[in-house]
Amino acid sequence: MMFMLGILFAVLSAVSKGFEKVTHRYILVNEDSLSYAFVWHILSSLFFLPIFIVEFKLPKQNFVWILVVISSILWAIVAYTGFKAYSYLEVSIKTPVGKSKILFVFLFSIIFLKEKMSIEKIIGTIFVFIGVVLLSYKKGKKLGNFKNKGVLLTLLSSFTMSIALIVDKYATKFFNPGMYSFLVYFLPAIILLPFVIRRKYEIKSIFKHRVGATIMTVLLGSVYYYSMLKAFKLEEASVVVPIIELNTIIAVLGGIKFLKERNEIIKKIIASVIVFIGVLLVSSVF
Repeated sequence: MMFMLGILFAVLSAVSKGFEKVTHRYILVNEDSLSYAFVWHILSSLFFLPIFIVEFKLPKQNFVWILVVISSILWAIVAYTGFKAYSYLEVSIKTPVGKSKILFVFLFSIIFLKEKMSIEKIIGTIFVFIGVVLLSYKKGKKLGNFKNKGVLLTLLSSFTMSIALIVDKYATKFFNPGMYSFLVYFLPAIILLPFVIRRKYEIKSIFKHRVGATIMTVLLGSVYYYSMLKAFKLEEASVVVPIIELNTIIAVLGGIKFLKERNEIIKKIIASVIVFIGVLLVSSVF
């Protein structure tokens, strides 16, 4: 029963993340990405504040506060490098390169968290990786090389995100999800503040033109992160993270439905099936 509950939280996280990506994409077509990252973190921390108060419980171990600081710094780096990569790299290249985090998380969870390794998990992780790369890859585009600054920034972002997820997984042993979520969203906003202090026009533009979509994205992102932490409490990171990659399917379907992105539909369907099979293998449904 606990196993299935962990899987359900991971699926809820995936669905929320998928729709969040669609709204992110809608907003970032016209708005400054770094200013948006700051606004998004501030509003998300405000959303989590009531949950923080309800779930407030100080951990007995003092050293675990270091985890909060480390995670916050890592997520701030992820936001900065991830958004910065858009300046040097096309989305059609950045997205598949960014999926390298699936493999990073798999390796780190085994090395640092001592999670079990099985044939089903290995094959399933590979299937998910191949499927999400196919979903996000556009025909005729090269994935770039290590001399490209955008590729390097994307790999750095994915690598850093993988470490952040491992830290978050370990931190769920000591913190309630709501309390930890508030801290991890609020501290990156403080870290990003010096980078956006002079971007008043860009921040005003977000509230003037995209406030509704931004609030929707904050709600979706909060559900995604909270559900992921709940899943981490019940299941291994090497199982949860590939399941959350179902969000790529949701994002693609959302793009087709709401953003009219209807090219290469057959390829997207095939890739989605590959991802789904991979998730079934990882979650030990077979």
